[in-house]
Amino acid sequence: MTDEERKNLIATWGDRALRDKFEVNPYSLTQEELEALQSYDELEVKIERLVKDVLVQKALNNSFRYKL
Repeated sequence: MTDEERKNLIATWGDRALRDKFEVNPYSLTQEELEALQSYDELEVKIERLVKDVLVQKALNNSFRYKL
């Protein structure tokens, strides 16, 4: 498999395919695939923080609107 094919596979199948491969045989992953998994994990953390921030902002707006 060429590097370009590997990049396309990662981009197409994303996190799930790499996680499955990691669970079956973690030592078979390339450095690039491990870095992709790490990037997915970092992105997931950022998204969770963003969602929490949005929910906090909505809660604050609602509390100011209805003056609890």
